[in-house]
Amino acid sequence: MKFACLLADGFEDVEALASSALLRRAGFTVDFYSVYDQNKVTGAYKTVVTDLKAMNQIDVDEYDGLFIPGGKAAFKIRDEQTVKDLAIAFNQKDKWMLAICAAPTVYGLLGMLDGKKYISYPGTEKEMGQAIRVDTKVIRDGRFITARSAGSVYDFVFEIIKAIQGQEALNKFKENIVY
Repeated sequence: MKFACLLADGFEDVEALASSALLRRAGFTVDFYSVYDQNKVTGAYKTVVTDLKAMNQIDVDEYDGLFIPGGKAAFKIRDEQTVKDLAIAFNQKDKWMLAICAAPTVYGLLGMLDGKKYISYPGTEKEMGQAIRVDTKVIRDGRFITARSAGSVYDFVFEIIKAIQGQEALNKFKENIVY
């Protein structure tokens, strides 16, 4: 299972890096892509990521899903036509659509979450179209898995593992990380 993770300056460090590290530990591949074709991006808390590929190099067919972390970057990249086109391409191919914090607004503004349950950072509700907000740390509705904030990273990753690998794999993962 392989995910493309979109990064731009101002991404939320914990949401992107902890989620990716935990997913990798569970056997997933997570590749980092720079939305703006930068050699490095800097997170909201000054973590620098250098192992990046240019977003225009993503081959949707090579991935099982798209992962967008939150942070201030989410508010900027959601207006980029290239990001919108990429999200649409992943969705049209029935891929996993993962987002945390402010990042679910990328999908919400495109109408992808209309009629679906979601959670995002408090205050982003007005940007979610006809999506159905639920008060929880994480929610899955079909191929969409969304989470509230940096404080929900473990819940987010656990839901991804459970949805894709099953409850037994999640239990084993929790045991392995001594959760």
